Amino acid sequence: MAINIEPFQYRLSGPAVQVYPGAHPGQMVGNGQLFKRHEALIARPDPRRIDLRASLLDPFGQYRVKAHQEHSRVEVMVLADLSASMAFVGRRDKRRTIVEILLAIVESAHVAGDRVGFAGFGAADKPLVFQPPGSIDLGGVEHWFEALSRLKLMPGCDGLWRARAYLPARRSLVFLIGDGHWPLVRLPALLASLGRHELVPLLLWDEQEYLTMPDWGLLAWQDLETGRRRRVWMRPALKRRIETAYQQRRRQLQHAFRAFGHEPMFIEQGYRAEQFNQYFLARAA
Repeated sequence: MAINIEPFQYRLSGPAVQVYPGAHPGQMVGNGQLFKRHEALIARPDPRRIDLRASLLDPFGQYRVKAHQEHSRVEVMVLADLSASMAFVGRRDKRRTIVEILLAIVESAHVAGDRVGFAGFGAADKPLVFQPPGSIDLGGVEHWFEALSRLKLMPGCDGLWRARAYLPARRSLVFLIGDGHWPLVRLPALLASLGRHELVPLLLWDEQEYLTMPDWGLLAWQDLETGRRRRVWMRPALKRRIETAYQQRRRQLQHAFRAFGHEPMFIEQGYRAEQFNQYFLARAA
């Protein structure tokens, strides 16, 4: 399966902490291009960077040199909910969307010189799929859709709450992909466990789950998480109740993520580079 994906530009809300050079403003001070502060020549003995004006104004008569902010790379991790509900196929296949997003992240990170890892979780403590940062290449991602399609998705994604053990020790950029059908009472514990990292929640929704139902008719429903089937006589009042419940769920998820300083991105039309670019521009504003 060939997938052509346009990369996007991501930004961090704070300086990167990696010591390796990269494309993001870092915490290290050295020979970068962005002026950071003045320091004493004895603390940073580089006569080429002496600032004569700052030296003349120094009250202690010391030579002052310019120190610049260095750019660093970041580790990027993609965490995915691989519970049974992610097997839903409506206007789009959610598993294919996961692969499209992963490919876009890998291509975008390749441009920035960053390394990407992936961990997909079900009900078990250990991930169903795990690739540490730096082990994913551009060519290999396209085969992941076939691999995920063959993977039997089971109910539950308790493993997400143990994902911290599979993340880099240093502050990293973490994309959390899921449909948001998690117990809201447990969501704060998940967000707290990921607190040291910069989190980008990506929620995959499909309008066929709640917007394309007829006003009248007998519908057969199946809960992908429990496997339960039921028949429902659809009518306008029930249709409105279902749509209202989804709108309320959206607000509840937004409130839960915003309480921890994260703005969720609802992806309802598959991966679109412009949506991701606008999201990171808004975060940087």
